Amino acid sequence: MRRITKAGLTLAATVSTAAALAAVAAGPASAKTYPPPAIHLLCATAPVNGVVHGSVCALPFGQTTAPNNYSQTIAVSRGSLPPGLALGAPSGTSTVISGNPTQAGTFNFTIKATDGNLTSTLAYQITVTVQGPPDQLVCTPAANGGFLISGVCELPDAVVGLSYQGHLPTSHNAGGTLSVATGALPPSLSLPASFGASGDVIGGTPAQPGLQPTYDFTLQGTGDQGQPLYQAYSIKVDPNQPLAIVLPASGSTIFPATVNQAFAFDFALSGGAGPYTWSLASGQFPPGLGLQNGSAGPRDANDELAGTPTTAGTYPFTMRLTDYSGQQATQKFTATINP
Repeated sequence: MRRITKAGLTLAATVSTAAALAAVAAGPASAKTYPPPAIHLLCATAPVNGVVHGSVCALPFGQTTAPNNYSQTIAVSRGSLPPGLALGAPSGTSTVISGNPTQAGTFNFTIKATDGNLTSTLAYQITVTVQGPPDQLVCTPAANGGFLISGVCELPDAVVGLSYQGHLPTSHNAGGTLSVATGALPPSLSLPASFGASGDVIGGTPAQPGLQPTYDFTLQGTGDQGQPLYQAYSIKVDPNQPLAIVLPASGSTIFPATVNQAFAFDFALSGGAGPYTWSLASGQFPPGLGLQNGSAGPRDANDELAGTPTTAGTYPFTMRLTDYSGQQATQKFTATINP
């Protein structure tokens, strides 16, 4: 499809006017008309790059799976687009069909371009295919706060008496169905049988967890194209207690370390809802020491002060603890490094 610009239309009009003036100068006055410049929708010319099949312009393929962004510049148009695609606002004499295709198939529609009294139409076609990896349940700190540990997606903790939402996004972001195959959800939590593009949600207000506060269960279902969905999950139900940093038996003074000897100290906590994150609020660590994940794993991130100290001295600092709900707690510590 050729993109018609204002400059192109003006140029055509100028050529016609010049021809008319030449005819007047060359011969006797006579009535002679010149057709207005025409506009045409093309297919195989950039930026469309389609392929003509008879009277239909087949645009480039789209895909239902990532990376599945579809972008194709065409003239101002109307028509029935594949589900998930939309026609953007006109910009000059063109616009863009874009979005994430959600359904496979062949979709026909008509493009119409106008400029004043000039009109051009052409039939177009977009074929959406199913390619790439199948739909699957996603478990990452960025997507839903979850951590995939030994094949189990550990979702954020629930708290007794507080509203809970455990998000279950999928890689296609296009909807499907889910149900509990094995195990059980925590008491008073439920899972809708079907979901849309934003994924399913385990929701409710958890009751007392009983003797075993961690609930293991497996979900199964189908994705947007009928692909099977299957994932093991775990949710821990915490008591409703304020977040706090727990001091060791030695109090706020950490047991001494020695220059050039390996050292490790794990910070402890109570209350709140995991996952947790530790950080330095003020002061400084002894040179050679820094925060890293300890034995508690990534859900208690940076909970260990470890390394090999290089400089003797006394180092006061303040630690900050943040839980998944945004609660924070701080505590002062002092580390002593012996020569």
